[in-house]
Amino acid sequence: MTEVHDWDDEDDGGWVPVVDTAPSPPRTRPSPPPIGFRCDRCSTVVPTGMAECPRCLSPVGPPRRGAGRPGGVLRLVFRGGGRHLDVPRGSEIRLGRDDGWAPEASEFLADEDTVSGRHATVLHTSDGAAWLTEVPQGATNGTRVNDRVLAPGSRVRLSNGDRVELGPEVDFEVRGIGEEPEEAAP
Repeated sequence: MTEVHDWDDEDDGGWVPVVDTAPSPPRTRPSPPPIGFRCDRCSTVVPTGMAECPRCLSPVGPPRRGAGRPGGVLRLVFRGGGRHLDVPRGSEIRLGRDDGWAPEASEFLADEDTVSGRHATVLHTSDGAAWLTEVPQGATNGTRVNDRVLAPGSRVRLSNGDRVELGPEVDFEVRGIGEEPEEAAP
């Protein structure tokens, strides 16, 4: 409580104590501008203005103009080390250790003993859908999508955020699939 004195003309010209019952407003400093925000996927601080998390390469911030339209890229973000593969619309990528069969993926899967030489393919159709197919002869350690085992030669449609396991030690997350087309690709 703060004691305030006021001049009183009727009491010999002296000071009369007046009690202030209103609390003082709290002192606040202006907040500093934000330097970034936390990635929803891995909690890394992402500096303001970046479109991807520097650690897990997940897209961040509001949806970018043109996302989900022709020309978009499907990104397979592998766990650990910031490795990823991009699959443009209308193309297919092979996943495995055999550098002749899977040239893009074999660059960083070559030392992964639990991944077959010819393991699986990912097709990113021109309408934006994505499909994963385990090779018909089967992969030695199998393929799983969100903990569901994929049968050799069968395919499954992928969605944003799906986790794909190539054997027990290698996995990736699917990013960048646009709006779901109404009809499934053949």
